Amino acid sequence: MDYHIVYALALIVVAALSAGDTWGLGVWWKRLPAVRKAPWLI
Repeated sequence: MDYHIVYALALIVVAALSAGDTWGLGVWWKRLPAVRKAPWLI
């Protein structure tokens, strides 16, 4: 299997599980005024 497919699937899983809230900057990102005005950025 091509490693691009594996990485793409891994990123989809991480995004679906909202891992940015735990391991990243997800909480900080959601507090930004620009993100609050455009909720599709979450």
